[in-house]
Amino acid sequence: MASVTQHQLALGIPEQSCCDRIRIYDASVYASGIVVNCETLEIKIPGYSNTVTFAYTDATDPLDQGFDNIYTAVDLGLQAAGSSTLSCLPDGLWTFQYSVSPNDQVNVKYYHLRTCNALTEYYKELCKIQLSECEPTAEMKQHLADLRYIKMLYDAAKAKVEYCHAPDQGVAMLQYANKLMKKYQDGCCVTCV
Repeated sequence: MASVTQHQLALGIPEQSCCDRIRIYDASVYASGIVVNCETLEIKIPGYSNTVTFAYTDATDPLDQGFDNIYTAVDLGLQAAGSSTLSCLPDGLWTFQYSVSPNDQVNVKYYHLRTCNALTEYYKELCKIQLSECEPTAEMKQHLADLRYIKMLYDAAKAKVEYCHAPDQGVAMLQYANKLMKKYQDGCCVTCV
């Protein structure tokens, strides 16, 4: 493990195909000799005004250094416990803030553009494509071009949020890509001139 003189906080939020959960893990490098305590994770969910907080003091599931947690709609307060199935978590701009004591000085904030539900729709459309061992028809080429364009918009939206630090632009691109996907699913050409 690398030796550092101060904590280097980081979170991992991997992409996944299970839209009813989100995995968040502590990817931090902690300084040796400095106590780690008061771990706090705040999650802002798209479409909701409140922030969900998980802390080291939580009685049932305390947040500890090195955590690797999976959160569902029940954990985030979006669904009542005891349901037979879990609700999908929303796509959009998620904000994560992780801190340790002193929490106002040692913290990290991440924007994450969740596209799980959108990509599920995209993959469903790909599954409908039937290609033979010869050159696709002009109509099939158009379908493939439309889907490539929509997927590029999803990727670009994610890049705007997570790499370019332009969350508003990324959210706008995601909304536009979703609009085009709906148009495609309704049988309209997306990229026709």
